[in-house]
Amino acid sequence: MIWGVICSFVSSVGSAISSAVSSIGGALSSFASTIAPVLGNIIDAIKPIAEAIVRFANNFLQALGILKQDEQVEDLGERALQAAQADITLDKFEDFDEYMDALRNFELDPEVAAKRSTAEKLVAGLGIGTIGVEDKFNAERGSLNGLWLLAMANPDYFTPERMTSLVSTGRLGGDIYAYLEQRLSGGESSRFAKTLGAGMNETDLGTLYGALDSAREHWAEIAKQVEAQNNPSQES
Repeated sequence: MIWGVICSFVSSVGSAISSAVSSIGGALSSFASTIAPVLGNIIDAIKPIAEAIVRFANNFLQALGILKQDEQVEDLGERALQAAQADITLDKFEDFDEYMDALRNFELDPEVAAKRSTAEKLVAGLGIGTIGVEDKFNAERGSLNGLWLLAMANPDYFTPERMTSLVSTGRLGGDIYAYLEQRLSGGESSRFAKTLGAGMNETDLGTLYGALDSAREHWAEIAKQVEAQNNPSQES
């Protein structure tokens, strides 16, 4: 399975990131245990994807008002991780906006930040961003964990604007990770795609289905790149 390839290096990269993200708060537990290791391994192995997801996340989260226009997702992650070490965690706040204010007012230690990997900062920021999106749209906790994977798998179609529309209308959900991995049954995959395409005309629906097929194909290529990066001796 593809997911086995991407997650086979969890012990060296993903597990450390998963542990760091989980320290931010219990609300991130499902994100930390399932998606964080995957994101961490991909971001650590493939720099162009890391750069692309930074651009996507900044634009997406700024459009939703979760980040201010001058804020960056990587900085958000560093603030959350350093704040957690000072016992300022998401669990201590009943209101997400109050937590964000606390992070904005937290004084960063630049020496600590300099020693932390980009992957760890970025994944932590994506985790906080996920909670922010779920909070904004009253979505079930953990239901939007995989939204970043769609942006990775087909950035041309799943743009910040389109993803904003999908989450705001409640059409984005289900096990995105399993869908990309082709681990869902035929019926489950069909329901996933139909939910995303609810309300679309026939032309737009066809475009969506084509985009999802392309996303799965690209996801398989991402897995191969991760494997090549981590096992260079196996390249032919």
